[in-house]
Amino acid sequence: MPIIFEMPSLSPTMEKGNLVTWCKNEGDEVAVGDLIAEIDTDKATMEVESIYKGVLAKIIVPAGTHDVAVKTPIAIIRQKNDTDDDIANAIASISNIAKDQLDNGADQSAKPIAIALDVVPECQSSEVKVSPLAKRLANEYGVDISKVRGSGPHGRIVKQDILNAREIIQREQRTEINASGSRYVDTPATSMQKLIAEKLTKVKQEVPHFYMSTKVDVTSLTDLRKKLNDNDALVTKITVTDILVKAIAIAMRDEPGVNVMWNNGSIRHFNTVDISIAVATDNGIITPIIWDADRKSLLQISKDIKELAQKAKEKSLSPEQYTGGAITVSNLGMFGIDNFYSIINPPQASILSIGSARKEPTVDEDGIIKTADTLQIGYAIDHRAIDGATAAKFLHKLAQNIQNVWITLAK
Repeated sequence: MPIIFEMPSLSPTMEKGNLVTWCKNEGDEVAVGDLIAEIDTDKATMEVESIYKGVLAKIIVPAGTHDVAVKTPIAIIRQKNDTDDDIANAIASISNIAKDQLDNGADQSAKPIAIALDVVPECQSSEVKVSPLAKRLANEYGVDISKVRGSGPHGRIVKQDILNAREIIQREQRTEINASGSRYVDTPATSMQKLIAEKLTKVKQEVPHFYMSTKVDVTSLTDLRKKLNDNDALVTKITVTDILVKAIAIAMRDEPGVNVMWNNGSIRHFNTVDISIAVATDNGIITPIIWDADRKSLLQISKDIKELAQKAKEKSLSPEQYTGGAITVSNLGMFGIDNFYSIINPPQASILSIGSARKEPTVDEDGIIKTADTLQIGYAIDHRAIDGATAAKFLHKLAQNIQNVWITLAK
């Protein structure tokens, strides 16, 4: 009996995705573990391995189709004893299901199925040589690979070729806008941007946020960072975010009441301290996770953050690298932002917003006025999972950890 290959769910939050490319053509043999397609989710572009053995008999949803719902039939795999009639019947059954969905007013994300059944898939020519990263970027930026001249070995299209092509397209668009005298231009949102917008709208409407903030003396922290980075033996430069993540992790370990999330009528308490880091990409914010942050050294945290940030920008994160955690850290201090409050990253229960360090006059315990480096920390909390007193104790503990950073890093 033919196997109906469905759009897989590649993360707990994935509801639909873009079918970027087929790695097999119709008629190709497929073995278990073979790469069969690349799927663009709200988080990353993922390579999908086949869990079936057979022949790719029919591609239902062609490459380049956007917003394909999870569990949508996207291909048919012929098994050893299947006949042509079996394949035809499988195609007909999928066509009938899609027609019923549309007739009953179902989600229009099912529409591409009906449209695609009689369309010959546009397979990439075997003569076009393109790196996987370049192919993902071309899909994301709307660059036609067939019109790009590769600069890599043997004419292979590489990342920089796509970036150059995108720059040319944008320059042409700006020229057209200036010539027409238009005051604005509408650009279609990517699937990632659409999903971020939907989720943040939903969480802002449905999650009862409350906010608090504190101003912290970070003079010791900035001194420590300078001394560490002056050490030529250090393999990586330490950032303010690296040190803050360590301080946050220790505070969460000491105040476990904030290491939670609301879980459909219950409060889930985490046994490990896992912290998400907000990373800005061309398509929006993604939040890779530092696992067991309280147990890691500062150097390991720094290394993890840099590696995950790079993968996030290349859209090459795996689901386990961005799914989980109880809290997110968003740092806009490098842009000179004094203070701000972020929207909670669902399904987490809180998010910290880090501002820029400023030199300000302060009064010490002896009443002496001195200059100190200070920064503002904003804290947004889900009131269903964390109450005000618990949040306040955590923020107070975090401020202490930052001000006594030498002791914190020894823990």
